[in-house]
Amino acid sequence: MRIGALLGIAIGIVACAESPSPVAPRALDQAPTLSADGSSTQTTLPFSATLWIPCANGGAGETVALSGELEFSSHEVLDADGGTHERRMVRPSGVVGVGATSGLNYRGTGMSFLSEGVAAEGSSVYTYVNNFRIIGQGPGNNLLVHAVVHQTTDADGNVVAEVNLSSNTCK
Repeated sequence: MRIGALLGIAIGIVACAESPSPVAPRALDQAPTLSADGSSTQTTLPFSATLWIPCANGGAGETVALSGELEFSSHEVLDADGGTHERRMVRPSGVVGVGATSGLNYRGTGMSFLSEGVAAEGSSVYTYVNNFRIIGQGPGNNLLVHAVVHQTTDADGNVVAEVNLSSNTCK
C-alpha cells in the first residue's frame, strides 16, 4: 500500500478519534450563513508537445508528437474572515499523437489540481496533484506520471506537515 494512502487513512482515524461523539447532520435551514467574494474563470488553449515515451516501441522508446487543447479552470474566494482560497485545474481535451517510429496512436489524459488556502492570521495549506498519462496502443506503451505535494504552515511560516510523493511508471 502506498504511503499516501496510509497517510490518508491515518489522518481519517485521528480525525474520528478526536471527535467527542457522532454528530447528526444539520437541516438545511440550520446551516451557518457563509459570506465570501469570489471569481471563476475557464479558458481553453491549444497544446502541442513532443515527448519521449521510454517504454514504447517494445521498450526501445519513441518520440510522440502530441496536440490538442488544455482546459484551465480557476476559482478564487476571499472568505468573511479575510482568508483567501484558490483552486486551479488543468486537463487535456482531445490530446492525441502518433509515435514517430511505430506509427501507433497515443492519447493524453489526466488532470493537474492545485489548491491553496491562506488564513487571515497567515497559516496556509497548499496541495498539488498531477496525474499525467500518455496512453498508447497495445501493452507496454503507456507512460503514467503521478505527483502529490502537500504542505501546511502555521501563522509564523513554519512547515508543520509536508508530503511529497512522485512516480513514473511504464505499463
